[in-house]
Amino acid sequence: MADADLQKEKIAQAIRILNELQLDCWLTFVRETDERSDPALQLIFNQDVTWHAAFLLTKTGERYAVVARYDDDLVKQSGLYNHVVTYTQDYGSRLLDTLKAINPTSLAVNYAFDEVAADGLTHGMYLQLMSALKYTPFPRRFISAGPLVSRLRSRKTATELKRMRQAIKETEELFGLVNGFLRPGVSECATSEMLHAAMAQRGLGAAWSYASCPGVKFGPNTLFGHGIPSEIVLEPGFIASFDLGVRYQDYCSDLQRLWYARQPGEEQPPEVVQRAFAAVKGAIETGKAVLRPGIAGWQVDAAARAYLVAAGYEEYQHALGHSVGRHAHDSGPLLGPCWPRYGEMPYNKIEEGAVYTLELGVMTERGYVSQEDEVLVTPDGCEWFSQPQETIYLV
Repeated sequence: MADADLQKEKIAQAIRILNELQLDCWLTFVRETDERSDPALQLIFNQDVTWHAAFLLTKTGERYAVVARYDDDLVKQSGLYNHVVTYTQDYGSRLLDTLKAINPTSLAVNYAFDEVAADGLTHGMYLQLMSALKYTPFPRRFISAGPLVSRLRSRKTATELKRMRQAIKETEELFGLVNGFLRPGVSECATSEMLHAAMAQRGLGAAWSYASCPGVKFGPNTLFGHGIPSEIVLEPGFIASFDLGVRYQDYCSDLQRLWYARQPGEEQPPEVVQRAFAAVKGAIETGKAVLRPGIAGWQVDAAARAYLVAAGYEEYQHALGHSVGRHAHDSGPLLGPCWPRYGEMPYNKIEEGAVYTLELGVMTERGYVSQEDEVLVTPDGCEWFSQPQETIYLV
């Protein structure tokens, strides 16, 4: 399916959300989008514009684009907007005429306090918009587009889910390459380079910063979190932990997998590793059992966090999970604790159709024991979207 067809799906979805939220209009105001792209614009228009442009969707289904001459042909060719309003010298008067024709009593604009995917309006563009609409009632009708964009990014369409499933499949196949590559003496850096070469051969992008995707962690003395793979080599008795996500047709995956390098005479990982692995899986399963539409994200995190502490481990220092979509860390409610670091996102309610990671880990004397998989939120709960690792892989 072409990107324009996907954007038709998302535009139709946005119009439904406008009606749910009882909003009259959503305005996305942009310029030079190749230099500074608005995150939400990617869902509703499939080309870059050069000059000031305003894209407006209304709850009645009307779709307006106020664009400069020479940008207007791109918009017309897309077929996404049934009203293409062209200007040559001044966008302000044409935008004002369009707003007068719509006459919205509520106008969701592309800014937000906590929702980064809805916060594309720069301060300079905000000042320009206020100047263009001065002496009119419209600025008093502005509200944040955050709630609308959160829903729009969370609720995946069939096309989005298809691309995300393929991204997961590609990631799982890359993990399969690790099975044949890992051996004592191999470095984190060499393993990362092998995976980078395989990603390039398959035409896959990295789901986050290339240098740290994949994250490769060998043993207890490596860097954790989002560190870049180092020259540390895999030794017998070490855990090898991987965090990998790919970008496939603009949609991402985000998974973690675990190996153990056996020492001479060992058939299975030591008890300290197996106990940690069981605790991590148990905490993730506990969070999964709570996750459903309408629940606040912090409640899901709290359930997993309590399980892990009861199992005798320290709390993890991050959120249990995040939405996945066009980015590995996508928009929408967060499955995280109520820390100032996360703002209002953990308080927001989970949406059906969203895809989340469930991820956590614990440190052991052999290295970092972690797991991360994805789930799809269903009408009455959630289901695995990726296939969880059931046993520790052995080297």
